[in-house]
Amino acid sequence: MKKGFTLVELLAVVLIVAILTAVGLPQYRSVVQKARVSEAESMLRSIYDSSERLAGEFGYRSYDKLIAAKGAANYGFKRLDMFDASNLPAGCTLPGDGLTLQCGKFDYKISVNGYVAAKLKVKPVGVMVLLNRNDLDLYCQGTEDECDVLGLDAVSGGVSF
Repeated sequence: MKKGFTLVELLAVVLIVAILTAVGLPQYRSVVQKARVSEAESMLRSIYDSSERLAGEFGYRSYDKLIAAKGAANYGFKRLDMFDASNLPAGCTLPGDGLTLQCGKFDYKISVNGYVAAKLKVKPVGVMVLLNRNDLDLYCQGTEDECDVLGLDAVSGGVSF
């Protein structure tokens, strides 16, 4: 009696692996994209909370009102209580202007037309995850397909980073 597998058995195994890969890989990519959104959401909410506390310290009801009254130049990330230039999240840098926080997968801005914004630097590159300062919901600025992959509603209108 010969030991081993027949060609039919090997083809069946290869077929099963191919089917599992075809089904599993898109699901895996979707899970990875949604994990990125969770990372962005956590940071966006922290930035929002910290910026609102900063506005309160200066007697304003919202960060947008503080910026409208005093300008953005002196009220960027360097002024937020969540961290300073010596205590940044791992993998993040704070450029000289202090208005953009650059991290591995995202660039963050405190205030972009009423949103706290995170711009993706990985696929889908350039898509923005936005936290609306009014309703505190997450939105996506990108194509409908890109936003569907991220599991977010698309926001209409141009929000420039």
